[in-house]
Amino acid sequence: MTLKETTLPFLAQDCRQAFGPTEGDTLYQQTEARFQALLAQADDRGSPAIRDHLARKLLPPLAFYQTLRARGMDQAAALDLVRQETRQAAQEKKAEMASLARLPFAYTWYRLGVKKHMAKHFPPEGWETQWVRCDGKEIHFNLHTCLYQTVTQALGCPELCPLYCENDDIAFAGLAPKITFHRTGTLASGAPCCDFHFLKE
Repeated sequence: MTLKETTLPFLAQDCRQAFGPTEGDTLYQQTEARFQALLAQADDRGSPAIRDHLARKLLPPLAFYQTLRARGMDQAAALDLVRQETRQAAQEKKAEMASLARLPFAYTWYRLGVKKHMAKHFPPEGWETQWVRCDGKEIHFNLHTCLYQTVTQALGCPELCPLYCENDDIAFAGLAPKITFHRTGTLASGAPCCDFHFLKE
């Protein structure tokens, strides 16, 4: 898998726009090389779902961030550049959520499918999920461990993890006004868990 096949297919073009053709191409090639190195040593824990998260969503921004830092960019500037890229991907996910929200009985369909979706795409090998409520008014579950936090910590850049959390806020905003999403805290911000609340409006 290459970066063009991940959630950041626009990264090459953005690097050229931000740094110029020559420097941008060099930055992108270095990011690609870093991504391939991370991918080669990644532990998918025998789970196709975790393999997909690592390859398409988690490691591409991380490779870009580590490449920027290795080139001497300070932390704040590097995080800002990575945030610009990941927000583009989040906006695409928001559009998908908006399509779901336009369906009749959107909350009901979401509630009926959410546990199956979580079991398939967020398996216990990467996430410890506690279900609190899943009824006609609210879907509420807590994540006590998260693959994104575990991997960013293990690779020495826990400061990157909140960016992935921000993307949840952007993507799930697409469910409004039929479904409201909110959280009171995340593991990445020091909370004991990531609490996900989806309220029927």
